Amino acid sequence: MFKLIKLAFYVVIGYALYELYQGFKEGSPSMSGEGGGQNLTGEGEGMEERSEEPSGMSASHKVGRGVVS
Repeated sequence: MFKLIKLAFYVVIGYALYELYQGFKEGSPSMSGEGGGQNLTGEGEGMEERSEEPSGMSASHKVGRGVVS
């Protein structure tokens, strides 16, 4: 009877450690390499870029993170 309780205790501890590991793995985009993390540095505004055409014309526009138009 005590062996069964001890086994159940180890299963619960193992499951808790597994869930903790999965939480750390999912919460850290730099470790997992997926890059699906949250924006931790504030709102993205994009950067002002200037594109030039071979004909000599150029246009400025915003590119990068947070640009919607």
